[in-house]
Amino acid sequence: MVRENCGKFALLLIVAFVCTSPAAAGSIAVYGSTAGFIPELHADRFSVAYAIPVQSGQLLDENVANVTGPSIQVIFIGGDDSFAPSTASEIEQAVWDGKILVVSYPATGKFGDSLPFSGSGVVPGADYLEVASPSNKISQAVFADLASRFNTTTPVTQRLAATSKAGTSTVLKYSTGEPALAYRKYGSGYVIGWTLESPSSYLGNEDADTVIFRLITALLEVQQGAMPTTATPTPTATAPRTTGNVTIHSNPLGATVFLDGLYRGVTPLELSGIPAGYHSVKMTMEGRYDYDGSVYVVVGETVTAFGSLQKQEGRGISEETQAPPTATPSGSGSDSPLSSPVVIGGAITAGIGAFVTIYTQRLKK
Repeated sequence: MVRENCGKFALLLIVAFVCTSPAAAGSIAVYGSTAGFIPELHADRFSVAYAIPVQSGQLLDENVANVTGPSIQVIFIGGDDSFAPSTASEIEQAVWDGKILVVSYPATGKFGDSLPFSGSGVVPGADYLEVASPSNKISQAVFADLASRFNTTTPVTQRLAATSKAGTSTVLKYSTGEPALAYRKYGSGYVIGWTLESPSSYLGNEDADTVIFRLITALLEVQQGAMPTTATPTPTATAPRTTGNVTIHSNPLGATVFLDGLYRGVTPLELSGIPAGYHSVKMTMEGRYDYDGSVYVVVGETVTAFGSLQKQEGRGISEETQAPPTATPSGSGSDSPLSSPVVIGGAITAGIGAFVTIYTQRLKK
């Protein structure tokens, strides 16, 4: 008991020390992991003002005011999801007021409306990640001198199967088309979400740090009005762009796609020149239930829509093996019920049964 209390006291001393460190411009708060970001490599740009270095939801609950303090600019929430829903709500409110939240699976389970994607279960990792929107200004800034595809280096046992929400910009997607790294504006702030716990499994430590650092700084510049999020119009353009692009994926692949009720092809599918705003997405495939959803197209950007088509339950044997009725030529006299082979056969069987019964009764007498 004494050793346990000493350990807790030492942890609180660490937290208190970090909390009382002088906060500088670009101050960050950290709970658990940082989703690949390495603060020590960017001490000239960001300063860790508050940190809870262990995964203790109770400590986060008790110190959420420090995590969301006025000097904090970026909040990292990673690792477990043992903190209270009310703590997640306070963090979301801080994001709404202008902060940036970087959250990774499984901590994503405690956040709702603010997330750039919605989860639909846990699945194994895919083979690789690739840049989802190469024409996006922020993606161009993030991957300026990096690869556009990252193969997994260590097996990923589980990740969140997610679908992008309206207004989401997907930065990295899996080989299956689902979002791996995405961001979405929430109030005056932004939420950056990873659907896996350790991005370094695909990117390695160096590239994972570079990607998240550049993404954070790019969004800060957007907040300050120093960087546009969409492509710059060409000098010959006579009117502002009003369309965007949509990439549509499904699980399994090969689903028929209808956008706003019109057939557009089969997945995987890339559509360009789609008017900005909400559009209905319907996917169909034989033997599977239809997928009905929507996608929000952003001017000048490429957004991703993903749908999962569940298998239909097997029909009964009688339904599938029952033969259709045979048509009878008109004028053949078959309209009479006695002309039916079934009726005639039934009558013969009934007659034989009656005869046997009468004969048996006579023998008994």
